[in-house]
Amino acid sequence: MNLDSFKSGGKLFFLKQWRQSSWQSLQLGAPLLLLGLFFEGFNESFLRPDSFFYQILDLRKWNWLIEFSKAAAALSQICFSSFLLLLCVATAAFQIRQCPTIAGSNNHSARLQSSLAAVLLLLTISYSQRVFSSGAGLNWLGGRATFLEAMLVGLLGAGTYYGLQYWFRQRNWTLQLWQLTLASLLEGGLIRELNHFIQHGHWFITGSLSQLNLSTTHLPGVVAASGQSIINTCQFWVGAVSPGNIAADFSDDAINSVNLAAALTKNSLKDLPEPLNLHSLLGSYALLGGTSQLLALLLVMLLVGSHQQQKLSRLNLIPVFFNLNGGLFAGVPLFFNWQLLMPLILAPLVSIWLAAAALALKLLPPAVYPTPNGTPTLLNAFLGTAGKWQVLAFTIMILLLSMLIYYPFVNSSCNREISKEAARLV
Repeated sequence: MNLDSFKSGGKLFFLKQWRQSSWQSLQLGAPLLLLGLFFEGFNESFLRPDSFFYQILDLRKWNWLIEFSKAAAALSQICFSSFLLLLCVATAAFQIRQCPTIAGSNNHSARLQSSLAAVLLLLTISYSQRVFSSGAGLNWLGGRATFLEAMLVGLLGAGTYYGLQYWFRQRNWTLQLWQLTLASLLEGGLIRELNHFIQHGHWFITGSLSQLNLSTTHLPGVVAASGQSIINTCQFWVGAVSPGNIAADFSDDAINSVNLAAALTKNSLKDLPEPLNLHSLLGSYALLGGTSQLLALLLVMLLVGSHQQQKLSRLNLIPVFFNLNGGLFAGVPLFFNWQLLMPLILAPLVSIWLAAAALALKLLPPAVYPTPNGTPTLLNAFLGTAGKWQVLAFTIMILLLSMLIYYPFVNSSCNREISKEAARLV
C-alpha cells in the first residue's frame, strides 16, 4: 500500500472526501434522528409542566403526564445517542470506502475495521471515572455531543485504520485487530486527557463553543444580535450543534430583565430602557424554525423543491415548526455547503435589521415577556408582547421575506439536480 490515495484529488484526500462521507452518514441516520426529535418535541411542547400546550390546555390535573414526560425524554436521548454512534461508525465506513487503494474483496474488511476503530475511539473518549461506590463506567453521549464531533471521530477512525495499513501492511486478521485496538485506545485516551486538561469537561468542541455568547457584552443591541446570529449560523453550518438543539432563549438575559421589570412596573411596553436587545431582535424574529430561519428554507423546498426535498420537508415540518431543525440538517446537505452559506447568514440578518428599524420607529413594541418551552416558532414574538396582532403580522412578513432570500438558491440546486439526472439518462 502507498500514498497514492492521498494524492488522488489533492494532497488532503481524507479531508476533501470527508464532507461527502459525512453527508452520506447524516442521510443514513436521519430517520433515527427524526424519531428522537418527535419524542423531544412532544415532551417540550405537551408533557413538561412548563411547556406551551401543557399550560394553554391546563393539563395540571393529569399528573400521570409527568411519567410520560420522563419516558419521552429518555426515548429521545436514546435515539440521539444511537444516531451519534451510527453517524460516527458510518462516517468511518464511507470514508475508507472512498480510498482507491482499498478495493475489491478487502474493501468490506476495511470498512469493518475502520468502523471498529471509530467505536473504540468514541467509547474511550466517552469514558469517565465515577465515584468508587458506583464504579467506573461510560459518560454516555446522551445526545449532548455534536454532529461535528461524531463525524470527526469517524474520520479519525478511518485515518487510524489507513495509517496502520500503510505502516505495517499486515495481512493477519488477529494481528490487525490487536494493532487497531491498541492504537484506538491510545488515541482516545490522549484526546480524553487533553479535553480534561484544557477545560475539565467531556466534549471539547461543545464546551468551547458554548462560551461564544454575546449576551454578556456591552455591544449595541443590533450589533450584538447580528454578531450572535452569525456565530450561531457558523456553528450550525459546521455541525457544531447537538441533535436535539433548540433555539436559544434570550428572554432571561440581563438587558431583557431590565425591560421586563419596567414593563411590569408601568404595565406597558412603551418607552422601555433597552428596546433593542438579543431577545427583542434575534430571539423574537430571527429564529423562525431555529438557527438561520430554517422554517423559511423548509417551506421553499416544500413549494418548489425536488421530489426528495419535498418529502424531506413534509417529514420535518412539525419539528421545525417547534424550532427542532436537526432532522433538516441531516437530510439536506447543509454541512460545509458553501452554496447555502450566504442565505443561511443573510436571512436572519435581514430579519434582525428590519425588526430593529420597526422597533426604533416605534411601529412595533419590543418583546419582553418570557414564553413557555415548546412554543410554536411563529408565536414567540406575539406572546412576548402579550398578544399584539401587528407583531404576528410582522413575523409572517419576515418569514415570507426569508423565503424570498432562500428561493433562488433552492431553485438553483433543483436545476443542478435536473441537469445531472438528464446527463445520466443520455
